[in-house]
Amino acid sequence: MTAAEPAKSSGGSSLLPRTLVTLVFVPCLILITRRGDLQFLFLVDLIIFTGVMEFYRLLEHKGFKPAKTVGVLCALAMSWYAYFRSGVYANFLLAFALLLMMTVALVRRSVEQAVIHISVTIFGVLYVGWLGSHFVLLRELPRLAGMDYQQGARFVLLAILLTWSADTGAYLVGRKLGRTPLFPRVSPRKSREGAVGGILTALIAAVVAQRTFATYLELPMALWVAVLASVAGMAGDLVESLMKRDSDIKDSGSFIPGHGGSLDRFDSLLFSIPLIYYFHKFFVI
Repeated sequence: MTAAEPAKSSGGSSLLPRTLVTLVFVPCLILITRRGDLQFLFLVDLIIFTGVMEFYRLLEHKGFKPAKTVGVLCALAMSWYAYFRSGVYANFLLAFALLLMMTVALVRRSVEQAVIHISVTIFGVLYVGWLGSHFVLLRELPRLAGMDYQQGARFVLLAILLTWSADTGAYLVGRKLGRTPLFPRVSPRKSREGAVGGILTALIAAVVAQRTFATYLELPMALWVAVLASVAGMAGDLVESLMKRDSDIKDSGSFIPGHGGSLDRFDSLLFSIPLIYYFHKFFVI
């Protein structure tokens, strides 16, 4: 959310609510992740629901008219498929979603830009719903592999720790040392120095994690996961910054006090979680 910001950013006014929310939210997140099953699914659904609504709000600010109700339901269904795992259900879901979105376009009064409205609706489903469903896929991965179910909690918590460590490191280093813009046309406040600081912070977090709760990984593997998490997380942050800049909006929402909207908080994880899932699926399990 705050990757690679240089020294000129202040952010002091939101520090107190941001800290309080973090102190409450993080323990709850750890507890629900450890429990898994439907409790974790519902948490992911909450993130997806608010994230899709925020994304469609960005689109509406640009003059697009996404089919919000249909899009939200289809995005949520992505996480349901990830949990219940049915190939027939997945094929039905994709076919039903496409047919329903195009049918909604038929009954609208205006036919102008119908293709664009359908396309942006589907993009919201894929961007937030499909990418977000990898939270559930990663948490449920040990169950499908016949492993200890609690191992999935370690997978998810490792991904979150590394991604948010990179975010925090990028913010702190960028705020103190940032001088060289990373992608000035997208986000002038993000710096190369901050990006390097984020990667280094993630590497340090990986060493700590590997020696505490992520002992299932050899240290070189843990370091590779840290690089994946930090680079992908920064890419996710920049993509959301690009969309907000295009829509001329500062924050995607205000769902999380001191942090902005769900997309502002989970934009990095939407990119890092899928890569970490496939890394575990192909190289760990």
